[in-house]
Amino acid sequence: MNDLSELNLWRVAGKAIALSNWWQTFLIVVGSASSIVYPHVPLVGFATVTGNTLTRKKALVSVTSIWFANQLYGFTIRQYPKTLESLAWGLVMGLGMLTVTWLVTLQPKFSRNNWQSYLLWLAIGVVGGYAIYQGSIVLIAQLMSGHGFSSAILWGIFVKDVVWAVALSTVHGCALAAIATHLSKQIIRR
Repeated sequence: MNDLSELNLWRVAGKAIALSNWWQTFLIVVGSASSIVYPHVPLVGFATVTGNTLTRKKALVSVTSIWFANQLYGFTIRQYPKTLESLAWGLVMGLGMLTVTWLVTLQPKFSRNNWQSYLLWLAIGVVGGYAIYQGSIVLIAQLMSGHGFSSAILWGIFVKDVVWAVALSTVHGCALAAIATHLSKQIIRR
């Protein structure tokens, strides 16, 4: 009875969270509020976690909301320049975030089996998502203005995305454990 994988509690708890409004709201609120702390929200971290923990539709709505809040905050409070180049940057970031989220929602079956598989897919999502997202940013930077990104800047962005993905996944893991424990107690009572 201790082996939660035998009871499929991992999958049931994961599905309950994926379909819930509270987890989606939590991610949107935290992602949007992170704009206050960082001028550049860890978009890959949020894209990976939302894609890994929500249904595809909820994940895409969530990251679009986070991106929009970041852009709104940036163009109003942080006073991003209202130029075509600045708007293009925002669109590239939004499209990159949507692409990463969509790709992560393609979750292979192994990623839903247990905690270790979930973490493996999360790691693949963060590293692969970062390569896709940041690669498109670097490419656009070269095409638009010759912007350069030093390896120190790129590494710092990667570390921030990893830290956020790990922190959000830890919260998600705690929620999974709580739901699985609750479900196992209900099963034992029967």
